[in-house]
Amino acid sequence: MNSKERVKITLEHREPDRVPTSFSASPWVVERLKDHLKISTDRELLEALHIDLFDMRGIDLKGGISLRYTGPNGLGLSPDWTGDVLKIWGMTEEIIETGQGKIYSQREFPLAEAKDVEDLENYPWPDPDWFDYSMVRQELEEWSDFAIVCSGCSVFQHPTFMRGMGKLMVDMIKAPEMADIIFDRFTDFYYEYYRRIFKNAGDLIDIFRIADDLGGQNGLLLSPQMIERFFSPRLTRFIDLAKEYHIKVLFHSDGNIHGLIPRLVELGIDILDPLQPEARDMNPERIKKEFGARLCLMGGVSVQRILSTGTAQDVRAEVKKRIDQLAPGGGYILSPGHPVLQVDVPISNILEMYETAYQYGEYPLQRDLKKLNTNE
Repeated sequence: MNSKERVKITLEHREPDRVPTSFSASPWVVERLKDHLKISTDRELLEALHIDLFDMRGIDLKGGISLRYTGPNGLGLSPDWTGDVLKIWGMTEEIIETGQGKIYSQREFPLAEAKDVEDLENYPWPDPDWFDYSMVRQELEEWSDFAIVCSGCSVFQHPTFMRGMGKLMVDMIKAPEMADIIFDRFTDFYYEYYRRIFKNAGDLIDIFRIADDLGGQNGLLLSPQMIERFFSPRLTRFIDLAKEYHIKVLFHSDGNIHGLIPRLVELGIDILDPLQPEARDMNPERIKKEFGARLCLMGGVSVQRILSTGTAQDVRAEVKKRIDQLAPGGGYILSPGHPVLQVDVPISNILEMYETAYQYGEYPLQRDLKKLNTNE
């Protein structure tokens, strides 16, 4: 059974040969892993870690399979652009040195100073016609043994990178016409951008990933009324698009979004990512019992408490616990509770996580009969 077959069975809420896994990390973590394992390519790394999902944006979400840029000069993109969707919007990042290594930090918010609708209309918004989609199928075919994830789409999160979280939230209350313009620009662009990708290679793509952090550690960042007003109708457009091409839809949000999950199910989301066990009301076992029959679940392995500071024994116990809780009956893809691993996570713990998942996640599961701790 190859990775694509394994994930397909899992998404049908059936048990394959073993629990599938997903992985992404910052470029510096990827570099450390490759150096440690003495390998050089992304495929070698995915195979070494027994990973089943391949993200079109690459392991580090900065460079993978990309479209050829054919648009205007001087907008920060070039023909050798590698798929970093944030650059499409004129966003810039800088590299910050920390005590543990390098991280990305956003340098500026391009729409922070916009005063009115006219300022927004005058911004150089991107156009789907700026890209050549003809080669995407050929590039994806070499990854056809993996479950292919098409990622980069966003309704809410990317607009916050442009306007700033606080200002965009104020717009939603005091100047909804400005918020609508920003949201519509992103939604309209991404809809056509991904529609053309699906038209060229939709039969090779297994999962469409939409990333919108709507949760904080304790609860939703937006009221249910605001979510319905600004978010749900736009999200529905993307879900309907993916379903047209028989592609499963993954919704990503960090934090506590427990109150939003029933609505996501109603809208047609297939996969929820990640289960962040430290967030309030996001106990993985509870989520499995409440929604496991209707949603495939992803994540669950603690980053804040285990992967970043735990011992190898801690990591093994955490992985086994999540498999015991979430894998029975299928419908679970193991990955960290924060999916993009950063430099604070030791390489040894990353290796331990995926090796334990590979060894312990074989179906039929070798269940630990001891009572599971569900108090987190």
